[in-house]
Amino acid sequence: MVKKASMLLVLILACMVAVFASGSDEKADSGVKTITVWRPQNTAEIEKWWSDMLEAFNEKYQGVYQAEQVTFPKGGSQGYEDKINTAVIAGSLPDVILVDGPAVATYAEAGIIIPLDDMISEESKADLLDSTLKQGSYDGKLYTLPLWESSVGIYYNKDMLAEAGIEVPETLQDAWTWDEFYEVAKALTTPEHYGCTMHTNSGQIAYYYSPMLVQNGTDLISADGSTTKGYLDSEKTVEFLNWLKRLYDEKIVNIEPTPTEFFDGKSAMLFSTCYQIATLQSTYPDLNWGVTYYPVSNDGVAGTPTGSWTVGITNKASDPEAAFVFADYMTNTEANMSGCPASGYLPPRKSSSEALTAYQEEPYRKFMEQLEETGVPRPRTPVWTVLNPTFGSVVTDVIMGADPYQKLAEAVEKIDSDYQMNYAD
Repeated sequence: MVKKASMLLVLILACMVAVFASGSDEKADSGVKTITVWRPQNTAEIEKWWSDMLEAFNEKYQGVYQAEQVTFPKGGSQGYEDKINTAVIAGSLPDVILVDGPAVATYAEAGIIIPLDDMISEESKADLLDSTLKQGSYDGKLYTLPLWESSVGIYYNKDMLAEAGIEVPETLQDAWTWDEFYEVAKALTTPEHYGCTMHTNSGQIAYYYSPMLVQNGTDLISADGSTTKGYLDSEKTVEFLNWLKRLYDEKIVNIEPTPTEFFDGKSAMLFSTCYQIATLQSTYPDLNWGVTYYPVSNDGVAGTPTGSWTVGITNKASDPEAAFVFADYMTNTEANMSGCPASGYLPPRKSSSEALTAYQEEPYRKFMEQLEETGVPRPRTPVWTVLNPTFGSVVTDVIMGADPYQKLAEAVEKIDSDYQMNYAD
């Protein structure tokens, strides 16, 4: 019986290796080097862009390189991150993987992805926006290149604001402060609609709101990513939590919003990313809307969300230089010219930002201004996979009535214990 069990285990492991076998190799008798790429599935527009780009890459490098992609769902038991983790254990990573911005530090610390500094040209590196450089870097080294970028603003129903006699800020210097935003949202709240729709997905709460901690003089974690003590549990974090909770307590914000609440006229404003522009233009052409800036602190300090998917080269790439040719091809200025409009997100390069003139005009202009001048990437720390959901839970629990001091103390203990156990020297 033991022998049979052992044989079964060998077969299972063999199957795993067969499924995940990857890394660069040369097609038999052809001399063509295969570059294997893993990425999460996305919208129909992004899927088409990827297919078109791979076809163009393989045509350009015919006889030299052949890029082959495998896609996985973003979440669930068979999700992308789980596939990466399984491949790490099996030692069967592909050449190239997509890495979400805040996960760069985790993958870099674990040695899953390799530095790109010796491969990228100084000209290309200098072309990247500061926010994208920070996002893709860890411990002084650049590990990933950005596909595109993002930012968050306040969408508003022009008719509802006009009826209430409210004018929106037209310059970043005039952006609403936290208190001004509260007063505006309160004034817009009626029996027919809420003042604003806020983001409630706990997995994205850190993306949407951590820049407010930075505005207020603290952060989720220390600059070196080693401790949340004195940062996450500071009085300045409690100030933010109480500000946000007040919006829900006074029913200015719906604690259970529908996905289309703003679009259906059930709220006057919407806290969301630049991605909503495409949805509004294509699906809600009759809605009279505009967009203004992310709020600033009551002291006038600005800081706005940034970050999106990036391209990294794994430690299993048998030819990193070949893998970099592909990574550069997918993230250079020319790729941005088609990829940013297809994705609905923002250009991460100075050159592509200048060339894509639509991004210097409304409604994209304010998002680009924030990205270029006030972008705050999520913390670069190897404990991001613990920090992110933990902070999301804290915010959700406090909104529901939990004591912020207790929840923050519990969060600090959980996150810092993970760092000490897995990453401290």
